[in-house]
Amino acid sequence: MKIVHLVLSESFAGIEQHVDEILSTLDSQEAFLICNKSISNFFNQKINIKKIKNFSRHSYFGKYKLRKLLKELNPDIVHTHGSKTTSIINSIKKNYKHVATVHGVKKNKKVYEKCDLTIGVSSKAIEGIKNNSIIISNWWHPQLKKPIIKKNTHALAVGRLEKVKGFDLLISSWINIKTNLVIVGSGKEKNDLLDIIEENNLSNKVEIVDEVDRERLISFYENASVLIVSSRDEGGPRVALEALYLEIPVLSTNVGHMSEILPNELLAKKNDRKSLQQLLEAYVDDIHLIDQKAIFTFIEEEFSVRQKIEEIKEAYSLLLSNC
Repeated sequence: MKIVHLVLSESFAGIEQHVDEILSTLDSQEAFLICNKSISNFFNQKINIKKIKNFSRHSYFGKYKLRKLLKELNPDIVHTHGSKTTSIINSIKKNYKHVATVHGVKKNKKVYEKCDLTIGVSSKAIEGIKNNSIIISNWWHPQLKKPIIKKNTHALAVGRLEKVKGFDLLISSWINIKTNLVIVGSGKEKNDLLDIIEENNLSNKVEIVDEVDRERLISFYENASVLIVSSRDEGGPRVALEALYLEIPVLSTNVGHMSEILPNELLAKKNDRKSLQQLLEAYVDDIHLIDQKAIFTFIEEEFSVRQKIEEIKEAYSLLLSNC
């Protein structure tokens, strides 16, 4: 069974890390990655990587080059990630099965209905998709090590500094919280978020840290008393799984699969500042009173990368057996 994963993006972020961990964990030598040249060095170099110059979904020359490369590889399955690569493969004449993963909550999901199989990282990610679809959730990072000593010096939020992550709502909800907040991430909303911090006189309590590598991010996890997910919408979110694996309590908006993990009292309505503020004021400063041990165990046992890879391999085999 030869599998090709296709990623055509300009930056190495959540989707790319997801693919990197799949291909790093698969034992098969028959697994390949086709990716944009500019991000190829960020992937595990033990992966079978085929580099291609990035192109738009409407580029005839780009599609020609991709079609030629796929003909050389002759895969049984091409696995796309996101709407762009899914649309491109849909438009190419093919003699292989097409699997696509939906990583976020999309308004227009028609592009996925031409696939042979669609995988959603949560039920909300594939809601409304009418073709053959299944849920295989995200997982905690396979290299995470549980800290021996936790200092609990701050609350933590992690993600791209974009509107969908709801960090503007999070900051403006922090006015009455005593605990310090560290937001780790980079993105175009940084200056706007710094303005909100300044406007609310929160410079002594809220900090944004960008350009953080994986090792330093783990140190932020190790010292966190609680992780907060404030997203307006989300496919996963993966950061919540990582925090819970590290036995860090989580408070979240009701996005992605969070309603399947956390009880209702630890969830705020999405895109609702008042609801988020009420949740934070009720729990953040007294987070040590919340017992999430059962949730920690559940995440460790059910959301490991190897568990999820087995589910992906099973989906591949089932798809090919139905040919």
